[in-house]
Amino acid sequence: MALGEPKRMEELNYFELLAWLGIGSSHPGGFPATQQNLDALQVSQEDYVLDAGCGSGLTACYLAKTRGCKIIGIDLNPQMVEKACQRAVNEGVSHLVEFRVADVYQLPFDDNCFDLVMAESITVFLNKVNVYREFSRVLKPEGRVADLEMVLMKELPSNLRTQMEECFGSGTDPLLYEEWLDAIAQAGFQDVEIKNPQRIKNNGNVIVNALMKDWMLIKDLKNKVLSQPGVLSRLQKNAGFMKRNMGYFGFGLVYGRKPTPLPTAIKLGVKGHMRQAIRTLPNVYRRMLFSN
Repeated sequence: MALGEPKRMEELNYFELLAWLGIGSSHPGGFPATQQNLDALQVSQEDYVLDAGCGSGLTACYLAKTRGCKIIGIDLNPQMVEKACQRAVNEGVSHLVEFRVADVYQLPFDDNCFDLVMAESITVFLNKVNVYREFSRVLKPEGRVADLEMVLMKELPSNLRTQMEECFGSGTDPLLYEEWLDAIAQAGFQDVEIKNPQRIKNNGNVIVNALMKDWMLIKDLKNKVLSQPGVLSRLQKNAGFMKRNMGYFGFGLVYGRKPTPLPTAIKLGVKGHMRQAIRTLPNVYRRMLFSN
C-alpha cells in the first residue's frame, strides 16, 4: 500500500470500521443504556461536561438537548469529530456543544475544568489507570467520572480471549467488576461503584431499533454496506461471538468522585505543621528554641 493511500476494508481496525460506518453508539446496551445512565447521574444545566470518545456526538447532543448543559466532546478519529460537528448544527445545539480531535491520554485542557467526565466503551481498549488519572486531572474537586464499560462476569478462557481480540482488536481487555473498581480507585477516585450493572442480553433488536432512529447513521449506511460486502460478514462475526458467549459478559457504569484536597495543616499532621511554622521564624528565635 502506497504512502497516503486509503486502507482497504480488511485492514481497518474496529474503531476505524465504526468511524467509516458512522456508528457512534456501539457500546454495550447501546443508546438505551446511555439514557438510563444519564438519568442516574442527574446531570444539571450548570454542569460542564467532557464526553471522552464522543464518536458521532449522539450522547453529547442528546445531553445538551435534554439538560441544557455545556459539553466538550473529544475523539481520536477526525471522521467521527466531523460527523459530531454536523450533528450539533443540524440538531440546534452547536451553541452548547463543541467537538475536538484529542487523545484521552493527553487531554488538551487545564487542571480542574469539568464537573463530569463521561466515556462509553473506550477504556476497555486502553490503560485504565492512566486514563482515569488523566480524567481526574481535568475534573474539579468533587467532580465525577462515569464510564460505561464491558465487564467480565467470570474469568474468560484463553481461547475465547483470543477470539475476542480477533473480533475487537488486540488491546481489548474487559475486567471483572472488582477489577474495574480497583483501577479507578488506584487513580485516586473515592466513592467508587458500578452503577446499573447488567448482564449482556440478546437484545439486538432493541439496540438496532435505537440505532435506526439516528438519522446520521441511516442516511448512508445502506450504500456503504452494499459497496463493501465484506463489512456485513465482519459485523456478523463480532455479533456472533457475543451471542455465543454472552454468559461471560456484562456492563455497567464505572463511577467515582474526585476528592477535595485536604488542607495543608491536616496533611502535614501536628508535628509537620509545627516544623513548618518554626521554619518561618527569624533565625534569632530559631536559635533560642534549640539552644538548650
